[in-house]
Amino acid sequence: MTTKATRSAIILLLVCAGLPLPFLSGQTPELRTLFTQQAPVFVTTDRLSRLELPTAVLEACRPDLSDLRVFDATGNEVPFLVDSGIPPETEAALRQTYTLEIADVSRQEVRSEASPRVFSETYELVIPAAVAQNITDAASWDLVFVTPSPGFVRQVRIAARVQNRETAPLVDDASIFRIANPRREKTRLTLPRLQAGRLIVTLEGEGGSFLTPSFQLETSRSFRGRERAVVALEVLNRREVERATILELRRPVGLSPDSLRLETALTSFSRQVQVWDEGPGGTDSVLGEENLFRVQAAATVEDVDLTLRPARGDRLRVVIENGDSPPLADAVFQAVVQRPALVFALTPAAGQEPSGMLRFGGSRAFRPQYDLGRLGSALQLPSAGERAEVAEQLLNLPPVRLGDIEPNPNFNPSPILAFAMRPGAAIDPRLYTHRREIEAGPSGEGLLRFTLGVEDLAHTLPDLADLRIVDFESRQWAYLLERDAAHVTRSLDTEKLESENGSTEYTFSLPVSPSTLDQLVLETPVPFFDRAYHVVGLRDKKDVSLAQGRMVRRVGDPRPVRIPLPTGRIESLKLVIVDGDDAPLKFPRVEGRFPVPAVYFAAPQGSYAALLGNPEDRAPQYEIARIRNVVLAVKNVEVGADDLKANPAYSAGARLVTESGIQQTVLWIVLVIAVIFLGLLTLRLARQSPGASTEGP
Repeated sequence: MTTKATRSAIILLLVCAGLPLPFLSGQTPELRTLFTQQAPVFVTTDRLSRLELPTAVLEACRPDLSDLRVFDATGNEVPFLVDSGIPPETEAALRQTYTLEIADVSRQEVRSEASPRVFSETYELVIPAAVAQNITDAASWDLVFVTPSPGFVRQVRIAARVQNRETAPLVDDASIFRIANPRREKTRLTLPRLQAGRLIVTLEGEGGSFLTPSFQLETSRSFRGRERAVVALEVLNRREVERATILELRRPVGLSPDSLRLETALTSFSRQVQVWDEGPGGTDSVLGEENLFRVQAAATVEDVDLTLRPARGDRLRVVIENGDSPPLADAVFQAVVQRPALVFALTPAAGQEPSGMLRFGGSRAFRPQYDLGRLGSALQLPSAGERAEVAEQLLNLPPVRLGDIEPNPNFNPSPILAFAMRPGAAIDPRLYTHRREIEAGPSGEGLLRFTLGVEDLAHTLPDLADLRIVDFESRQWAYLLERDAAHVTRSLDTEKLESENGSTEYTFSLPVSPSTLDQLVLETPVPFFDRAYHVVGLRDKKDVSLAQGRMVRRVGDPRPVRIPLPTGRIESLKLVIVDGDDAPLKFPRVEGRFPVPAVYFAAPQGSYAALLGNPEDRAPQYEIARIRNVVLAVKNVEVGADDLKANPAYSAGARLVTESGIQQTVLWIVLVIAVIFLGLLTLRLARQSPGASTEGP
């Protein structure tokens, strides 16, 4: 792929979307200007080489290494293959198998009245010249006997013959067997170092018949996972709640941890730890849950690594269940990741000059498609045959030396979303009941983000169609909405408690009404219980069933009870527990988990406001929605926002001059005129009725 063809995948996507690009003035940016950092590359051969990526590079890049490129000494793009490495704690094997040709065979059956028959068979096997070099280089080979015989025991002798010379013994006293009950078998023998030529294999044994096997030569080379990178994660927030510690960790954009490692000075502990995927792009799901422990006695025994599924959000929420033990006050976590490698070819430079340049970071480029990348399928271990040969070559390439990392002097710091940083149509702010002031600082790529609160959602339409971002001139700024981007946990007070007929009804007060929550968290000191429950919510002044089932805690389980709820607005929340003849459960701590959306908009530094609370509004339509994936792939900056307030500019009368307001006003005028007309008509008909008297006394 040439430099011109890959100068900017973002630009190609924008063009494909049919959007204008006035900020480019007809010029597409050079590929080298998209990356924030660079490091010189030094190779020793013009053939393929292997670069193990250091931690500093992984932290700066996106997890898929899409914002990373290799350039040669003349500035041209160099194709590469990404080897993601062998999974942690595993050992992979490369297997090569060759079926051997049988050049000659002789069989003999020895009969005796005093003993069982003895079957003897000798095979002369040809080692193909095409594999002679591979056989010579291999440390060891297995001779595999392939036979359908269900049961046998045979003594084996193996000799080697090279260029019709006399045979030299390789294996004198060995055996192969297959036993049906109990099921056991041995059908391969390890041979010493071989040379090209022929093998003479003799099988002897009693019972059954001739085996008439086919023969294979097989070798296996083992490779362990490479060194893994260990990166300390920044703690954004730490809070101690009853019986638990909750940590919010920042996940560097380029790290998708294989596991988290707990670091603490405590010599002995055992804690249940749970990790959630959170933040923009997160799945709000549990990535891993294990019991981490350390026991220090005569020797230290520990397991402090928690295996994770791939993370997508930019934050990890770690919940450490302490029970009645003191919190791990000094607890920190490290991300453990498999260190990937790049495979590429460069021409060595003369003297101390670099052979090329590695440029990376910035999140402005998209993953390239190189033909060399197709060889990556050979690295999907275990592999055999030609794939195994390719994999072995790729795993044993000469190393690349990487020089010092420095800022890329060619990087263009202009916001990549400059094309979208322009205001849209003006709106009437008097139509919106509430307002949040937003103060936006500088953003490298022009993308800003702020998260709506629980109170905000109570004053918007269910689909957030009445949300607008405006500047001081009341001009709209296009935004993208990511629903359920984060979760807010709020305490719920028990407003009412009633017990009757073996059941207890708990009524909880919501922080604001209406609210949307997707989980109810109940903390209780009761060590064991198993009771039926029913969660009821009030929606549109009607009771609706939200969840029901059994609330169970086993002995020794200190975790709080979590009840998942379907998302949807409710005005109140009620929990009914069937106690039977047991005492009602006490909940000293009750929390609700509220999903909240994130708003992304491209705008320069300045003051803005979020307007909401217009029941007659409809969802806006912005061009950037057509390139949603492109925009959300750009690095964003969190903005500061004030608390929600009543909009001082709001005017109920302003809605009368809107299109829908005018329609309603006209409708009411028509209805009033119709009522007056019908009243006058009824009065006139009443006066003209035959029973009406028109004469005086």
